[in-house]
Amino acid sequence: MARELPARFGITPHAVRRIAHRQILMGGAMALMGAAVSTSGVGSAAAGVPLGMAGALMIALGLRTRAMGVSAQVVNKAHNLAAAGQREAASELLDHAEETARSSYIRRVIDVQRALAAMQRGDLEGALRRADAAVTRRADVLAWHLEQATIAAAHALRALLRASTGARDGAAADIALVRSSAFAPPEVLARAELAAAVLLERAGDREALRAHLLRERRLLLEHTRPRERALVRAYQRMLKAKASSVYRTGAKRDAEPSGELSAADWAARVSPEAAPFMRAPSPDAGGVVELSRAAVEQTDTSARAAAEGRARIDRRPAVRAAGRRLLLWVVLVMTFVVVWQFLSPGQAPEAPHVERLPAEPLFDTVALVWLAPLAFIAFLVGIVFVNVARGRKISQRFVAAHVALARGEEQRGKRELEGLTGSRAPVVAAHAHLSLAELSEREGELAAALAACEAGLARLDTDVARVMAADILLPGLLAERAFLFAAMDRSADARAEMALLAERYASYPYLERARLRVALALRAREGDIAGAARLTERDADVPLNARDELLADVCRATASPGTAGAGEVERLREELRVDAASRRWLAAIAPAALEAFERVGDPGEAEALAEAEALTEAEASAEHAWGLARGAGTA
Repeated sequence: MARELPARFGITPHAVRRIAHRQILMGGAMALMGAAVSTSGVGSAAAGVPLGMAGALMIALGLRTRAMGVSAQVVNKAHNLAAAGQREAASELLDHAEETARSSYIRRVIDVQRALAAMQRGDLEGALRRADAAVTRRADVLAWHLEQATIAAAHALRALLRASTGARDGAAADIALVRSSAFAPPEVLARAELAAAVLLERAGDREALRAHLLRERRLLLEHTRPRERALVRAYQRMLKAKASSVYRTGAKRDAEPSGELSAADWAARVSPEAAPFMRAPSPDAGGVVELSRAAVEQTDTSARAAAEGRARIDRRPAVRAAGRRLLLWVVLVMTFVVVWQFLSPGQAPEAPHVERLPAEPLFDTVALVWLAPLAFIAFLVGIVFVNVARGRKISQRFVAAHVALARGEEQRGKRELEGLTGSRAPVVAAHAHLSLAELSEREGELAAALAACEAGLARLDTDVARVMAADILLPGLLAERAFLFAAMDRSADARAEMALLAERYASYPYLERARLRVALALRAREGDIAGAARLTERDADVPLNARDELLADVCRATASPGTAGAGEVERLREELRVDAASRRWLAAIAPAALEAFERVGDPGEAEALAEAEALTEAEASAEHAWGLARGAGTA
């Protein structure tokens, strides 16, 4: 049953299987050649042993490649299902992955996902056990740079859990480790800094907390997950609150259908003082996932044909590359055969009745017969470790660039990314182009962002490059392009692009986020502010970025300012006033929503609404207290 599970979830065979099967077949051919040489009786068995060893190494690499591809699809699909609120299905997929995965890297990723799921349910102790396992699990040497980023993520998660459970020293140690890591991307650093904020709040040091939130504002608001960002917002509200707060306090929430805690109840476990300041979604929202999916999957025939045309690649470079690889293998095999036959011992005729001393061979024959296949084995092993070292260096450059951007050093980060676009490795160059596209989009430069997406896709011009980018990078480029189409009023192209993305990359871990982003942009561009507001009411855990969340909040406050509350309206006004980049992005993506929000009541009306809210809450509290007293008197 476990083996059939991925197919039941719509997981198609990974594209990397073609590369894996090619490696396995090539290794098998080499192993058979080694066996034939050893048993042919022509020459020494020593000639076939190293060739067989090289074949076995190729087979092992192929099996590992295939297994890693399958496992990656399963955990990526589980991540996407969890983001869509399908927690039970995600847990079932992770069960399957734990039963079948052998790579310690994949198992560490599973540990982190399990820890996050447990934290969402409020099971902090269970989450802490999983985070400990993710930290202490042995490393996969062949995935070293990926492992380092995942280990840093596990330390950041454990820091937040330790801070939430009162383990101050352990949390501080994890925070220090993450801060010093060269492989910790911005989202990992942001979680570590949130853990530091929790420590300050629990210590009651409001001034230090205020300074920390101000110093790390960009990192905490740009790179945290929605619930964690909501906790940061709650801290901001808490620090602004006065005796008569304009913010709603302690709103009662029903349990989520999945059984996990509401955002306010989750905050009560992590940071109790902040829980009353968490914003609760509207209780009458529903059908959001279906609505967002329907909004992006309605395509017309011509738009779908255009999307499929954009997805095609020119086969000529791939054919030329395959020809070069085949020629290289033919040369290597023929070199070995020639060396083997040339050095095979023969019966050279000698003149009769002439004694001669045996000539001293310049080289030992058996050693030379071993030399070619052993050199080939060394070549394969060298390639693996060179790739590991190269991956480590490139990962450090990417992380440094993204951290620079997250810290406000745009020029330094942009220069580093532009340098990486010139890499001879297509996947590296395409990844840099995607990062530049996201940067241009954030700055409101939509045409430049679209050009960067196209440049990234153009670098993935071979089947091998697309296979290597199939898990996250390639669908990420397509998702960003779909969002840009939506923001540039190319709604038919946006829907067609998303339909193609969902069909071909069903295991993309951020598919639900892409659906929601595109649907939000489409609704906002079409002037359906209320529809855009409804989209995110129940999707609090879809990992939207801060700008998408700002758009959703602006739409909610515009569609229903009374429900949002004066405090929320004023928070949004202040954010748009002090954050010029976010305002510029919103003006580029959804100008109608921004204009509508700016027409929502003036500050005097907001203040009157705040007083009315405070009075209503005071009356409700008094009525509740009177009811308790009456109940106690009649017991």
